[in-house]
Amino acid sequence: MPASMRTSGKRIAKSTLAATVLALVALTLTDGTDLGVRAPTGYAQQVDTEQQLAIERQLLCPQCVNERLDQCELPICEDMRTIIRQQLLEGVPPDQIVFFFRARYGEQILANLPLEGFNLLLFGWVIGSVLLMSLGGTWALWRMRRSSRASITRWEC
Repeated sequence: MPASMRTSGKRIAKSTLAATVLALVALTLTDGTDLGVRAPTGYAQQVDTEQQLAIERQLLCPQCVNERLDQCELPICEDMRTIIRQQLLEGVPPDQIVFFFRARYGEQILANLPLEGFNLLLFGWVIGSVLLMSLGGTWALWRMRRSSRASITRWEC
């Protein structure tokens, strides 16, 4: 083989190697999306953990008493977290995910009581009671202060 062919073969090998390295660097930096290459679904799409935690904090464990989903370690809670993650990857809005679990497990799955129906009456009762006690306490303090002023003026005369 002539020497000129050996050097041209080496040049081709070097240029091919350089092009391959450049392509790998480009794929690594751009995640392949700019070049029309699709990465595996688990790699390309990642769930926003803050959004997932916000949904988990709105739900209670169906087996524990008043323990939020983000704190419970039971297998059913792990399954629920997996469902939340899958639905977020599919693009389901957070409100629909909460509604899905509400329809599946009932009202007792919600960490925060909805302000509707009987719950609205209970909240009104509590707020009304606090206001009534505040007004009664204010009136009692005003009366005591007024009567103490009157007794001081009587003793001074």
